[in-house]
Amino acid sequence: MVKIPKSEYKSEKILEDLLGKEKNVVDLIVEMKDMVNLAIALGFSALLMQDQKLVEKIHELEEEIDIRQYEVEAECMLATKTPKDALELTSVLRLSSAMEDISNAIKELIDSLSRGIPIHPTILKGLKDSIEVADFVEIKKRSKVIGKTIEELTEGHVSVIGLKRDDKWRYLPKKDDAISAGDVLIISGRKNDVSSIIKKS
Repeated sequence: MVKIPKSEYKSEKILEDLLGKEKNVVDLIVEMKDMVNLAIALGFSALLMQDQKLVEKIHELEEEIDIRQYEVEAECMLATKTPKDALELTSVLRLSSAMEDISNAIKELIDSLSRGIPIHPTILKGLKDSIEVADFVEIKKRSKVIGKTIEELTEGHVSVIGLKRDDKWRYLPKKDDAISAGDVLIISGRKNDVSSIIKKS
């Protein structure tokens, strides 16, 4: 059973969503998949840039993935009425569990950074051969990019692979999506291009 972090666990909200059918198993699985993809992209970049802010963002994602896993388990239990139902839902539980395992593996990947242990030069050398990195930027209230579309912001130089708005993550948002104050954008591309976008945001 997944251990839900106390800082993130909101039992009343989870119960409300489940009973109100605001979320279903398909939605939860898609959310988990998207967040795992973002965690993977940020994990290798965190190692390459040895960036503690990225480590913190990955831990945030990992906690949210744990919550989605809990919600999947609860939804499956609520949907089970017969032994046949239980048998059919085992594949859903296995899938969500596997994605949660990937999330935990990313957490282990960056464990040395979390503990302040220097990354071995051999690992850094291998990671530097990567063409792309991923980083994030939080859009402040007075940012000049508010109201611009993602395409206008990136000008085709980088990709916005994730967008967090109103506590919900979206993977690969549309290019014509307008940027709002409070958005968290996860950006992927060449290091210099990514840094340039972050500076002007």
